[in-house]
Parts: sequence; structure tokens; C-alpha cells
Amino acid sequence: MSDSRAQEVPTPAFELSYNGKSITADIARHALSVSYTDHLSGESDELDVELEDVDGRWLDGWYPDKGATLALKLGYRGAALVAAGSFDIDEVEYRSPPSTVRIRALATGVQHPLRTKNGRAYEQITLQALAQRIAKRHRMKLQGKIEAVNIDRLTQYHETDLQFLQRVADQHGYVCKVMDNNRKLVFWKRSDLMQSASVRRYTPAQLMAWQAQDQLSKVPAQVDVSYHDPAKRALRTASARADAKAPGGKASSADTVKLTRKAAGKRQAEQMAAAELERRQLDRTRMSITVDGSPQLAAGSNIDLDGFGKLSGRYQIQRASHRISRQDGYVCELELKRVAAGVAQEKRKTP
Repeated sequence: MSDSRAQEVPTPAFELSYNGKSITADIARHALSVSYTDHLSGESDELDVELEDVDGRWLDGWYPDKGATLALKLGYRGAALVAAGSFDIDEVEYRSPPSTVRIRALATGVQHPLRTKNGRAYEQITLQALAQRIAKRHRMKLQGKIEAVNIDRLTQYHETDLQFLQRVADQHGYVCKVMDNNRKLVFWKRSDLMQSASVRRYTPAQLMAWQAQDQLSKVPAQVDVSYHDPAKRALRTASARADAKAPGGKASSADTVKLTRKAAGKRQAEQMAAAELERRQLDRTRMSITVDGSPQLAAGSNIDLDGFGKLSGRYQIQRASHRISRQDGYVCELELKRVAAGVAQEKRKTP
């Protein structure tokens, strides 16, 4: 076998279903691109399908119903395709000339009341119980491990249930998202994700493009959380401090972030301060990279970047955009934040 045959480039593949019925064979020859964007938290996962319409069928018999369900699998021919989940069609866009149709769908389905804003009060509840209550209200299955976090009182201020839950989870060091067309509500502890093993390793030569930002202004030196101590009838403060040094100089600005939170006691206030500092420290070193597509590259996963000098290290995927197109094949664009610094290989000493 020749070297060129042994190193043959794999062929990207996808499967798309519409309301549970496979339409891959019908649309494959019309597909210009299929894009899936996977967010770690804060935004709905998205599916975007662009098709050519040379005979006008997408304006009539094939016009997609808004609210219908699309399900996507993607990967490479000859290997098992990986499910990206289910999505509700939210928008249909038509352009001409040339005649094309673009179908956009969301994982937080538009046929579910998750976007309705509410005002509620909760007392003497745990984070686990709060998540379970909201999941049950929207007929979702709660997944993920949530430690015992006791909360005396919470107020939902004209927020959607998802916005409210994400805010509370964030304050206690968790991230959460709705997946698979409102079927699953998934929780992760941020520190557990940061410490998880890397799924891939890349060097500069393996990237199609990249850019990085290494900054201080968004990283405070300290976070203070003020809370009410009912036993002493006084306002107390718990703090968390950043390290003094990081690769490339100082680890933070000189700023102190001061917050007021409802905490069950000093220990919980300290945990909330540490969670806020941890979240803000992730903004210190960020990268955007473009690589060959892989279903392994999911939001929340970690990858190692080696050979980037003081920018080397382990990075967490905040957003993964998977795109299969006629022009470029299967490509991933990743938004990353560094969770652990690597060892810089200096070629010369700084004078």
C-alpha cells in the first residue's frame, strides 16, 4: 500500500432526522453545510443546516415546519457517528440568487415553556433539590453529581427558570445546561471539569489557525463576599485571594471584587468567594483555534496545547462549533480558556 493510500483523508459524514424520520439520503446532495454549536453554559446549543434549492422544493412541499424536531449525528464515514442531540426548528431563512434555504434549530426547544420569566421564592432548600424541582417542572431528567449545598433563601427575580438556575449554580461553582431538546438538565462542578483528563493534544503545526489573549484586567487579586450572620446580627466578610505569579508575569490585577451574597455561614461564603475567583481566573488566558473536526471536541472537555511557549497548557473548551461543508470538509472552531499552565520551552534567556 502506498503512503498516500495509508494516509488517506477520512470522509466526513452526518445523519439528519426530521420528526424522527431519517432525511439524510433525501438532502445529502443538496447540503451546502451542516453546523452544530455546543456551548458549555449560558446559551442554547444550536443546529444550522444550509441547503441549495435549485428547483424551489424548499418553498413548497419541503418547507420545514417551525417547531419540528431535527436530530443530528456526525463524524466520519466508516466509524460510528456521534449523536449531537435533538433540536427544535426556530427559524427558516431563504435567499436568492442563488436559491438557498437555511434552517436554524435550538436544543432548548421553542415548544417548551423554559423561556417564560417567573418570580418565585425558595426557602430551606439544597442546590440538588432546586435543580430537581426545576427539572421536574419542565419534564427533564437531571444528570450530574451535585454536592450538599444548603441554601436558606433564594429569590427568582423575573428570570426564566434556566437563567435563575444558572445564576445560582454559578455562585456555588457549578455550570449547567439544557440538552437534547429539553430532555436533559445536566450539571457539572466547574473544578471537576477543570481537573478532568485531556481528550486531545495539539501543537502549532496541527492547527489551521489560532489566536490568543493573555490579560489581567478581568482577573481580580481578591474576591470578598459579604453575608449576614444571624447569630451575631452582623455583616461578615469571607475572602479568596489569587496567586501572585503566573506564566508571563503577574497572575491578577490589583482589584478586589466585592459581592453581597446570602450564605448559610462562613464556610459557604468562603466557598462562594473561591467559586467566583475561580470563574474569573478562567478569563486570564483564552485561545481560539481551528482544527480538523472531531466529535470528541465537546464543550467542557479539556485539550492540551504544547509548543506554544508561555501560552502552553491545558485548556477547557467553552464553545465548540462543528461544521461539515462541501468546501472545507469537517472543521471545528474552539473557544478555549486555560485551566492549567504548561511548561514553557525557552529557546533563549530574556536579556
